[in-house]
Amino acid sequence: MSVVGLPDPGPVQGEPASVEAWERGWEQYLHYRGDPVAVMSEAGADDEAFVLGPVFAAVYRVLAGTPSGSPALAADAARTRSRAGGSGDREQAHVLALELLLAGEFTAAAHAWDGIARSGRDFAAVRFAHDLYLHVGDDRGRLASSSHAVEAWRDEPGWGFLAGQHAFALEEVGRYGEAEELGRVALDLDPEDLWARHALAHVYESTDDTAAALELLEGSVEVWGAQELFATHIWWHLALRLLAAGDEPGALAVFDERMPHAKTAFQLCDQTSLLWRLELAGCDVGDRWDALAERWDGVAERHTCGFLDVHAALTFTRRPDHPGAGRWFEGLGERPSGTSENDRTFSRVVEPLVEAFCSYAHGDYDHCVQIVDALGAATRRIGGSLAQRDLITLTAQAAAVAA
Repeated sequence: MSVVGLPDPGPVQGEPASVEAWERGWEQYLHYRGDPVAVMSEAGADDEAFVLGPVFAAVYRVLAGTPSGSPALAADAARTRSRAGGSGDREQAHVLALELLLAGEFTAAAHAWDGIARSGRDFAAVRFAHDLYLHVGDDRGRLASSSHAVEAWRDEPGWGFLAGQHAFALEEVGRYGEAEELGRVALDLDPEDLWARHALAHVYESTDDTAAALELLEGSVEVWGAQELFATHIWWHLALRLLAAGDEPGALAVFDERMPHAKTAFQLCDQTSLLWRLELAGCDVGDRWDALAERWDGVAERHTCGFLDVHAALTFTRRPDHPGAGRWFEGLGERPSGTSENDRTFSRVVEPLVEAFCSYAHGDYDHCVQIVDALGAATRRIGGSLAQRDLITLTAQAAAVAA
């Protein structure tokens, strides 16, 4: 049996049009084109059997930092709940996992979807678990999950996408040779498997192999550059290698070219991270923080996702006089306390990190270093990759030198 093609996302209840939308949404998601969340959310509006579409939409709204009071998220969650009672065991299991996610218990939700994935061939559960482990910075959990999945799907259509996921999991725990080999296999099976290409970019970032990274990325811009949902992040990877090679003008040019395309909060994170790193490298970035502050001020996804908040804070420490800065910091301070995992991440990790970056911006370098040292490995809980969180280490190192 050929392993080329898309993985079967699993049997799904619903009318033919809903099933078609389910398959189309996954194709868009795996190739980073279109609007898979809208496809899943809008499909089957009157199809009471179609549970998994709104589950998908709700999952990725939450992971994107959508506020709990968002009408779109509320509508998706309501549809899953109203339809769950008359659905099958698979759909009900997904809805129970989603309830954990909506309650801010991200790791428990990841474990629940991992359990679904291990009980049968369910690609949706595999991918939800993979993305949630990334969201909470659980590298070991993701590796165990993807190790099982890549074996369970061997010789099945779409196996390459499981291989690309596993390549990323391997890279994040330092198994670079295995990650590169598997990532190359996945990319050969589907040159548009951007998560596999992304895994290889991480390998070359972690091993400081600029030549390999530039060959991987510069030689295929016409492919991944059109995969707009993730292209800004791949440009970020390319810019990091240009910066490592001493090509600061080239890295700054990437920022300028991508700025008009940075429309989501996560895309703004890439732009923020790049500009901050350029300044750490001694580059004069001019007035570029102004545009970023303006963009972050218009973002609805705030105080829901630690990774997003840390990057927004970086921007507002650079433009504290922007009207949005006061609103943003006030909102963080007024964030309701709670007992969920996500609440604990904010109180124990996000808020101290924001304080550390503010201290750095104000020239209180010793305090910045003290906070980052005290947090230690807990910083992983904001989510993201090792390469993304390296920004914290780089800032603490710069603070230590400046102190």
